[in-house]
Amino acid sequence: MIQSTEVTEKDVSHHYDELDEFYRELWGIHLHHGLWDSPFDSKETAVLNLSRKVLSCLGSFNNHHIVDIGCGYGGTSKLAVLMGARKVTGITISKKQHAYARFHSENLPLEYVLGDWLKNDFKDKSFDAGLSIECFSHIKDKKRFFSEIKRTLKPGGTFVMTAWLGQENPSKWERQLILEPICKEGRLPSLLTKNEVIQYISESGLYLEQHIDLGPKVWRTWLLSSKQLLKLLNFRGLSYFLNNRNQERRFALSVLRILAGYKEGCFNYGLFVIKN
Repeated sequence: MIQSTEVTEKDVSHHYDELDEFYRELWGIHLHHGLWDSPFDSKETAVLNLSRKVLSCLGSFNNHHIVDIGCGYGGTSKLAVLMGARKVTGITISKKQHAYARFHSENLPLEYVLGDWLKNDFKDKSFDAGLSIECFSHIKDKKRFFSEIKRTLKPGGTFVMTAWLGQENPSKWERQLILEPICKEGRLPSLLTKNEVIQYISESGLYLEQHIDLGPKVWRTWLLSSKQLLKLLNFRGLSYFLNNRNQERRFALSVLRILAGYKEGCFNYGLFVIKN
């Protein structure tokens, strides 16, 4: 486990609120990796591929009420409704993401909650299924993350999540130059390995049905992002990233660190299909 213990929930919300405009320029409303089924896929196709991959792993969810933990701008929540979900409740800690998602809900059966998943007030067995895309590494209390899934998901329900992962036994320089800075710059309290995630799942009373290593299909996200980042370094971008009063400006470095992490094999990306 790579830890950055000084990161708080307020740090995470501030990170996304401050970088809101830059994130949407880089990734659009699907604030997550892309999944390249073909090297010729566009970035827009790739991010939808990932959302569809997660939703497909839920199985049939017609007439289901789904929870989307760390829903961001609501892109995958909306897609789930369009694919047959009865309702999706998304939760995000970012005020700007919450406002955007609500404004663009288009009278669909979507509910967006501004809050912390670890402190939610959802009733027991509220949801038929659940998903979370790249939220897990921002969670400080990993045990509580899964215990709340266990509590709020109906018996037999499926939960699918994707997560950033560190590799087992990284070298000293990989820890110091890649993984630890990613945690600090990306506001991640910790970065777990695949086996550590599986252990938390088991200890919570949930059952891991499947794990899929998606690293080889998603790493191109950061190659494209590094190129797009250069386009953002116009006057507005430079004025932000060169101003040391802007606390989140160093995340630009993590774009390159994550790409290096994939190439060196110390950073990875996993999909977990979990049953209650």
